[in-house]
Amino acid sequence: MANLQHIRRRIKSVKNIQKITNAMDMIARSRFNAAREALLSNVPYVAKTKEIMRRVMGQMRGREYEHPFIKTRADLIAEQQEGAGKFLFIVIASDKGLAGSFSSNVFKAAHDTIEYDGTGESSSLDDDGDDENFHRKNFDALKGIKPAGKRTPKQQRQMSATGGMARATARRDSGGTSSGTASEVREYHDADYVDGIELITVGRKATTHFKQRGYNIIKSYHGISERPQYKYAKEITDLVMERFASGEIIDVTLIYTQFKSAISCIPDDVTLLPIVTDDYAKSSANLKEEYIYEPDVVSILNDFMPRRIATRIYGAMLHSAASELSSRMNAMSNATDNAQELVGRLNLFYNKVRQAGITNEINEIVGGANALE
Repeated sequence: MANLQHIRRRIKSVKNIQKITNAMDMIARSRFNAAREALLSNVPYVAKTKEIMRRVMGQMRGREYEHPFIKTRADLIAEQQEGAGKFLFIVIASDKGLAGSFSSNVFKAAHDTIEYDGTGESSSLDDDGDDENFHRKNFDALKGIKPAGKRTPKQQRQMSATGGMARATARRDSGGTSSGTASEVREYHDADYVDGIELITVGRKATTHFKQRGYNIIKSYHGISERPQYKYAKEITDLVMERFASGEIIDVTLIYTQFKSAISCIPDDVTLLPIVTDDYAKSSANLKEEYIYEPDVVSILNDFMPRRIATRIYGAMLHSAASELSSRMNAMSNATDNAQELVGRLNLFYNKVRQAGITNEINEIVGGANALE
């Protein structure tokens, strides 16, 4: 028979946990309201920068120009075939745990993007509605190009990622284990592949996750996941544009969690650089009005592009903060409800054990009285 003292201690322990989860739920709710207000107040500014970018690119369409951050698809194919630079990924996750599957969903989306399997079935659209994830969508086209002689480092990284993901998918479909052998795991993280990837992480969870897997993290930000600030987005933008202009990286992808509602948050990835002119052809063709820019369109674009990229990174931080707090709010609310249900079950079990003990004592008294007669 269970010990009544042990059950009382367990009930007390669960009630203490319930108080903690309830307090964390209320804190997350108060911070969530502030994060949602910050996100909503930033939406008009993001929409305006998107419109300006579309109009500026529409003015430049069809003109002869050279810009380090703007390329055509033909230029990108030639550049990626040469393996001229690395890929940079900006991953935004959380600093703390107890937020349900928030961070794990971001990491899954990040690995799906970084370790792309080449199926060409999942290509994300950015908030402009344009397909900017060139290196993902055109992976099949790059595979069709036969290299003259030895493969470039870029192609080696792509083929390594494709082979690893294909074997993992086949093993999963055949009912095998998902962990795989050591040789198959190395297909994901061989030296050539990892050397071609650089990461900027926001949140301790993201830094710990990718550092343990051997990725090169060039910059990390901690303590700002719940309360992002624009200055950090500007700092990331300056670093990214400097490395992109120098040719060290040829592609910048932003991976974050897009906030839909308090119960719906979806991981998303968008390509920040380079800006592909072909993506703006359809959207800019629908614009009937043409603006006059002073001094000229290129000068406006040079001044406006850093603000646009910083705005998108800051907007992603705000989306991630609202998503993290809503996930933590839902997780702590469910934990509080589960604790209340467990306390009810333990109380019922406690009463049953106590009643059984009383019944045994009564039976012993009655038995002793009968024996004396």
